[in-house]
Amino acid sequence: MESILVKLLPTLIVALGGALGASARFWVREYLPSITGTEFPYPTLFVNVLGCFFSGLVYVWLDSSGNSWSQGRLLFFLVGFLGAFTTFSAFALDSFLLFQEQHFFRFALNIFINCFLCLIFVFVGAYLGARIHAVS
Repeated sequence: MESILVKLLPTLIVALGGALGASARFWVREYLPSITGTEFPYPTLFVNVLGCFFSGLVYVWLDSSGNSWSQGRLLFFLVGFLGAFTTFSAFALDSFLLFQEQHFFRFALNIFINCFLCLIFVFVGAYLGARIHAVS
């Protein structure tokens, strides 16, 4: 019985983080278009860039500081919350729809901006994580 509970608790932690991450993504998708006033898929870009930034920041900050989060916190935030908040599957579908609608410039721009900014923001987050470690 104990082994089932040992495996069930991490699953519940990931599920809770995932529910919150997916809810946050929903709200970004609902309200960001009214701010940007465009049909470009900025909500997906925004969550991908922000998620990449925080994954880089938290991972390098924890790794370089010698501090650590509990397994539960890591599962909740990195696997659950960020896993549900960032959504490359939505990025891929947005790109497919742009291609299908023959918006080839938007299609190429969406792919380039998502890939470029997400990679850059992992590095920016990692840099800031190291800087946080240096001052603490």
